[in-house]
Amino acid sequence: MLNGFCTVSTSEYDDFVGLKFVEGKPKVTFPRGFRLSNDDNQVRKDILRLLSCIQKFSGRREGSANTSFNGEVNLTFPILSYQHIIKDFLVHGYYIENENQYKDGTRGKVNWRRTVQKKKPVYNNGNLVYLDLIVKTNKINSNNMITRIHEYCVRESFEKLGWLYLSTESLPLKPRIKFNKRMFVSVLQDALNNTFNDRKRLLFTSMLNIVNSKDENTDSVDKEAFGVTRFEYVWEKMVDYVFGEDNKEEYFPHATWHIINGNKKESSPLEPDTIMLYEDKTYILDAKYYKYGITKNPLHLPGSSSIEKQIVYGEYVETFKKVHKDKVYNAFIMPYASDNSCENYKFVSVGTADWKTYSPTTANYDYVLGILLDTRYLMEQLSKHNPSEIELLSELITASLSEYRKENKK
Repeated sequence: MLNGFCTVSTSEYDDFVGLKFVEGKPKVTFPRGFRLSNDDNQVRKDILRLLSCIQKFSGRREGSANTSFNGEVNLTFPILSYQHIIKDFLVHGYYIENENQYKDGTRGKVNWRRTVQKKKPVYNNGNLVYLDLIVKTNKINSNNMITRIHEYCVRESFEKLGWLYLSTESLPLKPRIKFNKRMFVSVLQDALNNTFNDRKRLLFTSMLNIVNSKDENTDSVDKEAFGVTRFEYVWEKMVDYVFGEDNKEEYFPHATWHIINGNKKESSPLEPDTIMLYEDKTYILDAKYYKYGITKNPLHLPGSSSIEKQIVYGEYVETFKKVHKDKVYNAFIMPYASDNSCENYKFVSVGTADWKTYSPTTANYDYVLGILLDTRYLMEQLSKHNPSEIELLSELITASLSEYRKENKK
């Protein structure tokens, strides 16, 4: 069962999410709030979707090294290239280079340039006639270096991701060539520079990505990983991708230092995670990869500074964007695993500021709602500026706050 390779992050602190190898075996860690399936086909889709999300929202390129991006990031092997090599191999098999050869004969395409240069014609009724022809034939070059390198890349790809497609007993044969990074890169780069065939170019590029990602000094698979140790940034970007507006910079509150000598210096702005617009309402969303949806512990809700920052965003939208205070809403979006497939969103809390006086005339944005969002569901709905999800979330926030204010008479 594929879910035997899988686990869900339950750490007290944010830990690794993605694919890594432990004692040579794959281990896939899903983010908080993800519900694992018992169906192999579904788990396979979930793993590929997770890897795709990390690739898309981690801010790193294919096969990039173990450098940081808003925290520690591990993207040390080229996931898309592995996938392409596997899929191409399952359809076409090993790459075989056909060599053009020429021989005397009449069967095949005549190479007239070679025939004219090397054969003597005879005269027949005043015409030059070539009785001996040179024709072109194709011969498979079984010793071709690219074929050998492809064998290496196929084996490497199946060792990393083959367990998603085939059993470990079905691994392709071991390559006939020992890894030589400098030579592999030289051969592949030369081949890439000398072909205009799209399939070959994609294949050679994928092979290059794999070769470049390898460390010639170690064969330890346990040193390789594809994932992030700060999934909170991926969570923020997923929420913004589904619900957010592209031009949110105009919603950034700024401050200014007025220097005594007369100079002025604008300070760095506050930056809300996501601005969601629906009908005539503005929703300021802060994606919090917090544990409350899993633990139900109030200590795992956002703190006072986060609540107060959201209220400042609301004041800015009312003042500078000229949006009525009753049409500006604040909410935290946190992960959880829904027990009910129909309850992908769940209203759980309201944050208020002690320095505010709350009454029936208080602005809507002075209340910051806690909304749980099913992690699997979010990963399945990843389409840019998703209209149906924007409608669902906006209606939940609006209705929940209205009911809360009615019950609490403020």
